[in-house]
Amino acid sequence: MTRLLPWLRGATAVMTLLLALLLCWQCIDIYADGNAAENLDAGGVHIAPVYTREDVGARLMTLAIPAGVYALLIAATALVQSREPQQAEKAGMTAENRLRLMKRRVAELPAAAAHEEVLRRNIWIATAAVLTLCAAMAGLFLLNGSNFVSWDLEVVMGEMLRHVAPWAAVALLAVYVALRACDASFTRECEALKGQATVKPDPMQEKPFPADVLRADLYAAAIVFIVLGVMNGGLYDVLVKAINICTECIGLG
Repeated sequence: MTRLLPWLRGATAVMTLLLALLLCWQCIDIYADGNAAENLDAGGVHIAPVYTREDVGARLMTLAIPAGVYALLIAATALVQSREPQQAEKAGMTAENRLRLMKRRVAELPAAAAHEEVLRRNIWIATAAVLTLCAAMAGLFLLNGSNFVSWDLEVVMGEMLRHVAPWAAVALLAVYVALRACDASFTRECEALKGQATVKPDPMQEKPFPADVLRADLYAAAIVFIVLGVMNGGLYDVLVKAINICTECIGLG
């Protein structure tokens, strides 16, 4: 049950996005059919209404199966979560942060942990390739000026959504899948690091950078730049601008 709940939540999120996209697609399709040339007379008036109860009802019926699957996912997620009340009391530390703390206490990474690091790097390389492909395909349409020569804004926006929105959806889905896969990889690497030989943390490495030193460096840099500004005439320029603002804009003097 514990391992099933994250996958149910992920499937519910993906189905939410898919159902929203399908609903938007049906709305756009109804609008496109209603404004087609066959439904317009010589004066540009609609012969039949664009949105009718029958047409909208028929289009919504095509979403009955996805909506049913979505309802089942919500019910299954709620049921599994109700059987695991301890999940709500679990600490808020993520698997990535827990792994970072564990790595500081092991002498050497085991082979399984090294494999997970390589796997995560490959996941993000593949994700970057998918995002590059999506950006390129969307850019081919957006950078083509011939797609935006029409004065009919509705047609232009409809074509842009039809060519760009699917690639945007694929990019978002790829990022979500990569995040879920990396989170599972972090968890597996944490399990692999359990029981490894620990090393005592080096206090010199854990000593934070003194804030007083950083503050003193900032003050010194500010003083240096102020002196340089006075030497190159910047002070006079600021004084002239202040006088002009007072006498011209505000009206003093």
